[in-house]
Amino acid sequence: MTKIVAGLIGLGTVGSGVVELLKKQDFITIKTIAVKDPNKQRPQIEGSTITCNIEEIVNDPQIELVIEVAGGIEPIYEHLKNAIKKGKHIVTANKKLLATHGPELFALAQKNSVRLLFEASVAGGIPLISTLQKGLPANEILSVCGILNGTTNFILSKMSKEGTGYDEALKEAQILGLAESDPTDDVEGFDVAYKLCILSALSFGQFIDPISVQREGISRLKAEDVETARRLNCSLKLIALGRRDNLTEKIDLRVHPILVPNAHSLSGISGANNAIIIEGSAAGKICLSGPGAGKLPTASAVVGDVITLCQNKHLPLEQKSLKIKNKENKNKSKNKKSQCGFKNYLRLVLGASSKPGVLISALAACKIIALQIEHDGLLTYTMVTDSQSDEQIDKFRKTLETYDIKVVSRLRILEDESFSLTA
Repeated sequence: MTKIVAGLIGLGTVGSGVVELLKKQDFITIKTIAVKDPNKQRPQIEGSTITCNIEEIVNDPQIELVIEVAGGIEPIYEHLKNAIKKGKHIVTANKKLLATHGPELFALAQKNSVRLLFEASVAGGIPLISTLQKGLPANEILSVCGILNGTTNFILSKMSKEGTGYDEALKEAQILGLAESDPTDDVEGFDVAYKLCILSALSFGQFIDPISVQREGISRLKAEDVETARRLNCSLKLIALGRRDNLTEKIDLRVHPILVPNAHSLSGISGANNAIIIEGSAAGKICLSGPGAGKLPTASAVVGDVITLCQNKHLPLEQKSLKIKNKENKNKSKNKKSQCGFKNYLRLVLGASSKPGVLISALAACKIIALQIEHDGLLTYTMVTDSQSDEQIDKFRKTLETYDIKVVSRLRILEDESFSLTA
């Protein structure tokens, strides 16, 4: 195996895990480590220089590989571009950077004959990227569907299994180090959207701008929604879903809280674990699951890329490059809502001026079939619709408003052959 000299950007949770795992390898030397605060108390790392200046890594001619686990876009984007221009290989776990600037970085790596590896950017320790790149090249990927954020899965698991409130579950996730002090990226679905954009490039041959992903987080979910999942024999999960419309060729990417039938393989994924189902044209459906975050699982993916690089550094360039089509989705701003359909659970509250029978009239006007309707005898109805597009559900909402009926909760249902609406 080729020996290599590396620089490491970031020495937080994942960075310290990378150092821990690389200590056991004799093929690599970490010459320089860039950190935000060089005066912070930390264990001495033998043979490595600590600096707060990333340019010391970028401009060092002895350093052949830059390992980036700091996260964020600026100033990392400019530093990695400069490193690539100087002929340095890159291993990164930075999903936000790749989702936002992937086309430029991969093109630049190709131009400068270097490798850009990113296994740790999606699903932590699960070998998802390598499965798509190396395990399924004979397949057209039809869809990807999964749980890609351990923080939200932990919170929803606590709410569902223990009856914990959202705020309490989030606080526990923060105490355990599963959630940041500002959890917005996780709980509002941004983190999953970035990962889904990377999977789109690998699965469907297109980089999609993260702005185009239809995204909803979990912060607005209520105890009633968790109870609904239980009553319908479902679990509540934040699901990433990517698929290609066979008629229009449009790539549909979405992140939503979704009701997952208990018989579905994603329903039992609990705690901070991740899981992803890949549907290939030849292989069929493949499910990968495991720890999606954490110090050593993510570091394992980073170091796996480093080992791959050292084993294959001298392969011809055509075997190194990311195999995606050279085109981007141009719908970078708000796309029209996709026509992909879901069954929907809706909770409705009747206003003072609403009258008996108007709900049936609204369903008929919008050509929606109610598979189930329940009434609490007061002002609330719940229903499950047949499969409908987002556009059709939006039309239904507006129609209901004219009858003084408000939709206070909508949850999509991940359809499954064994799904039953009976409790």
